[in-house]
Amino acid sequence: MARILVIDDQDGMRRSLGILLRREGYSVEEAANGEEAIAHLGSGHFDLVITDLKMSPGTGLDVLYYILERHPLTDVIIMTGYGTVDSAVLAMKLGAFDYITKPFKNEEILHRVRKSLAHTEAVREIGASRKGPEPWNGEVPIFGESKAIKTMVAMMRKIAKVDLTVLITGETGTGKTLVAKTIHGLSMRAKHPFVSVNCAAVPEYLLESELFGHTKGAFTGALLDRKGLFEEADGGTLFLDEIGAMPHPMQAKLLDVLQDHTIRRVGSNKHKEVDVRIITATNRDLEQAVQNGKFRQDLYYRIKVTRIHIPPLRERLEDISILARHFLDNFKSEVHRPDLTLSADALDFLLHYDYPGNVRELLNIITSAGAIASGSLIEVPDLSLSFTNRLFDVPGEAREGVEPGTLEEWEKDIILKSIRKNDHNLGKVCSELRISRTTLWRKMNKYGIG
Repeated sequence: MARILVIDDQDGMRRSLGILLRREGYSVEEAANGEEAIAHLGSGHFDLVITDLKMSPGTGLDVLYYILERHPLTDVIIMTGYGTVDSAVLAMKLGAFDYITKPFKNEEILHRVRKSLAHTEAVREIGASRKGPEPWNGEVPIFGESKAIKTMVAMMRKIAKVDLTVLITGETGTGKTLVAKTIHGLSMRAKHPFVSVNCAAVPEYLLESELFGHTKGAFTGALLDRKGLFEEADGGTLFLDEIGAMPHPMQAKLLDVLQDHTIRRVGSNKHKEVDVRIITATNRDLEQAVQNGKFRQDLYYRIKVTRIHIPPLRERLEDISILARHFLDNFKSEVHRPDLTLSADALDFLLHYDYPGNVRELLNIITSAGAIASGSLIEVPDLSLSFTNRLFDVPGEAREGVEPGTLEEWEKDIILKSIRKNDHNLGKVCSELRISRTTLWRKMNKYGIG
């Protein structure tokens, strides 16, 4: 019988939800706030905790933090009003399983409960409770034959062995997190934790506690001492993604840690030494941010001791087919479809797209195409609708009267009509067709358009 803890400071809501769950055959305990909940959690294991977000003493986030540290196999579902949905989404980013907005229908909450308990059972079956990082096999899981990628991988192997801070730059979707994990895995710290946080996803008022931890009573709802991510990563690597979004006050505190190698929990006067390698990443122009006064110059030079830039996918076309086949191979293994393959036309179609979402977008395109393909051969029409719409998303009048015999004829006709319509202003053509100037020139050369 699954054991569930329901936490809500509204007696009627808490009791009615408890009755509903007991009728479904679950063992249910109730708590009126975070403080009571922690007392219940200390008495034994719960399979699921359903908690309101806004309570006192002890909020839903305080309960979530406690469970993540002390009961990592217990799922948490957050209940919230419409006015605090953003906080519920934040809770999911921090580790909650799901959230539901009040008021909700009985079947809605029961569906989420069943889904959570099924997830918990699956996690146990695959042994996800084991601690410690996965052993690294020494391979670099970054695919490509372009000169830019080979140079980048060689650089990663070198700097992984040197315990310096690293700044990873690149557009959204290029794989900055994968690069950070690989550097950690190739380093002498590989047997220790790799801990990551997205600085843009955590509100400013929570970021200090998230990074440095807090002591019991440091602020309203701080019911227990809590480790921060620096302490969690001690001996290993802390990856600060979207470092450019870090608020200015936190930049100063991070600089102090980089200089002194010590942290101080919120509410404490004691400093603790930490041994952590810092890897940061951003898709912003930090040099421009420094000039605009939005990023500290001294911190910028601290984090860019070594720098790796990941080129966008459109600048390494020779890698597209390699990545596409790699993603398809992974997909085939997951869905047990060894017969799936890309047609020559589909691959050619992929080679003539700009990928504003970079590698992540290519992954989504391949996954979607593999899922909807009716046969073993993935054809052009199987490619994601959003992908083809972006490539040819032009005003209706540009398509009037067009009956192309092939994809190439259609594409050429669209480009020619757009060029004529915009009086040969290629900047306007690029804007209308939503493609870069490089792609436009490549297509014009392909079709002999002067």
